[in-house]
Amino acid sequence: MAYEIGLSTPTVPNRGFTLWIWSVVMVIVAGFFVLGRFAIRCHNRRIGTDDWVILASLISSVLLTVTECSAVHYGYGKHLKDIALDDRVKALKWFYGAQIVYKVVITVNKISFLCLYLRIFIQPVFRRVCYGGIAFLSAWGLAYILVTIFQCTPVAAFWDKTIAKKSCVNSKAQWLSYAVINIVCDVAILALPIYPVSKLHLAQGKKIALAVIFGMGTFVCITSIIRTTTLAESANDTRKDPTSGPIPATIWSVIEANVGIICACLPVYHQPLKWCLPRLFGSQHSADPSVNRSRGRGHKTPGRSLSLQDRKDMAWRELHGSGGSYSNNVSTQGFEMCDVEGRKTETNEIIRMTDVSVSYQDDQRSDASSKPIRGRAED
Repeated sequence: MAYEIGLSTPTVPNRGFTLWIWSVVMVIVAGFFVLGRFAIRCHNRRIGTDDWVILASLISSVLLTVTECSAVHYGYGKHLKDIALDDRVKALKWFYGAQIVYKVVITVNKISFLCLYLRIFIQPVFRRVCYGGIAFLSAWGLAYILVTIFQCTPVAAFWDKTIAKKSCVNSKAQWLSYAVINIVCDVAILALPIYPVSKLHLAQGKKIALAVIFGMGTFVCITSIIRTTTLAESANDTRKDPTSGPIPATIWSVIEANVGIICACLPVYHQPLKWCLPRLFGSQHSADPSVNRSRGRGHKTPGRSLSLQDRKDMAWRELHGSGGSYSNNVSTQGFEMCDVEGRKTETNEIIRMTDVSVSYQDDQRSDASSKPIRGRAED
């Protein structure tokens, strides 16, 4: 049997080709985003748990594509009457597997968002919320995976329509209940970083830039909503034609799963975006590194007056050290300050250190040389 990709013929209409194309294209695009994410992480030598979780989500998405394309190969997308009995059973088996894998992709993808938040934000309350969210998503995903596996009794009744004595759950109720909880979770995950981002000591423009990056998750919500609108009609058509009726909802399921992976990768692309859009993501004073370096040393810039930079212009970055630390590092026109919060390994106490370096020019000296003053405070 030649490999089929769901093309229609003059006598046999087939909706499978659209599903086949979307499945292949979307997983390739998602794969490039994950590959880029790992390239950035490897360059920074900072691969973490969130990266491995999104990789697991991508692998699940690849399996989803395999199951969808295999179902199309055996006739999924054609009307039931146009498929041979053996191929009909095989097509529905692959579609059955796709339903299970889809729920795995969605669950793991949502968990990857929360793992990324745990990596970025250090507020204790926020982190507890994230851990609670991971526990809820794991339980929710597992529950619906089990419901999907045992949606028919016996299980084989899902793909073998010749079984007379069978009992199956209401597909419409199952799909819609899952979709509603799915959308609520998407909105909650999207809204979670709003508060901690608003509390960062950043210029307003940089806060907006970060909010836009995290707000890309809106596309996941949109695809989830669109998919939900197709479920009712698809569920009704499934009863009449189980191989052709669910196609619209299946296509949007593939799109939703891969858009989620793409959006989960976007916050990691902050540094490339900073290079491309320095005015939005970098310093609001200048994109010229030579100017910034001269200001950091306290030297005058022709045509510009020097003044201390507002505290809101501080740029956050992570520092590595004993016990781990997070740093707020700023190069200003008149000073450089580094706040480091970490943990003493021997006493497990939270410590906060401030490393201040001030350089200035003595106008009374003819050579106008700089005098550096350094100090450190620990509490």
